[in-house]
Amino acid sequence: GCGGKLDGDKEVWKKRPVFQDWNLDDPPAIDPGDLSAYRRVRDESKAKVLELLDMLSKPYGPQYRKNVMFLCNHNSCRSQMADGWLRQLRGNASVGVASAGIVGGTAVKEGAISVMKDAGIDISTFTSDAMADFNPEDFDVVISCCGCGGKLDGDKEVWKKRPVFQDWNLDDPPAIDPGDLSAYRRVRDESKAKVLELLDMLSKPYGPQYRKNVMFLCNHNSCRSQMADGWLRQLRGNASVGVASAGIVGGTAVKEGAISVMKDAGIDISTFTSDAMADFNPEDFDVVISCCGCGGKLD
Repeated sequence: GCGGKLDGDKEVWKKRPVFQDWNLDDPPAIDPGDLSAYRRVRDESKAKVLELLDMLSKPYGPQYRKNVMFLCNHNSCRSQMADGWLRQLRGNASVGVASAGIVGGTAVKEGAISVMKDAGIDISTFTSDAMADFNPEDFDVVISCCGCGGKLDGDKEVWKKRPVFQDWNLDDPPAIDPGDLSAYRRVRDESKAKVLELLDMLSKPYGPQYRKNVMFLCNHNSCRSQMADGWLRQLRGNASVGVASAGIVGGTAVKEGAISVMKDAGIDISTFTSDAMADFNPEDFDVVISCCGCGGKLD
């Protein structure tokens, strides 16, 4: 229960993807001399470690910065292929994933297993699960793979109210395949393309995955807007606030002086790019900040 001591330069430890405070009792301070307190805390520690290992064994959860749920009717084909693609394509991106059936789970279709195996992805051990077995609050992105968003009403509507909801409306291979798996292959490839688009969106520091998005502007996106951008990324914590910065005139390069003083403050902006405002869509941002008193140039 010493999380309160992790302040100042130690606070960085609390800002890792998962921080928990177990608050176990201190056996040396309370044991009556028969080691009973030690045994109790030993067993409590074991239970908590088992819970931790269970959490870390899942392909989604708080250990990931973003979590995606793929839904379809029975979690038997389209959502399974999308799940497999995301696990394969995410690389080092901190994106967790699960899939489930809105109506319920059945079994993974052999056709889906076969065509994914052809693409080098083994989904034969995936389970077919029911949406009811998951908590919508655990997911930042919810994808309906089957155009079945209309079934998410009543008490299921909460799934559509996550930060990002998309309805991909992929065709149903079991219903249309002529027997040669061609429909499975086509939908497999369409699913891959959409997963790549999704990962690209999630890799950005702004976008619909955030509840609010901020754009910092200055003339050339070389100093003031870059420092503000760096500070927001550092200070937002768990707040769902996306951020970008850009130059009204255009991008040049991030000034070495800005990089140096931000580094002194513990913030690395050396990899930030200097971008032009013209490369962004104003509709993507809720808040626009002119860092240089140059609002008069926005005409």
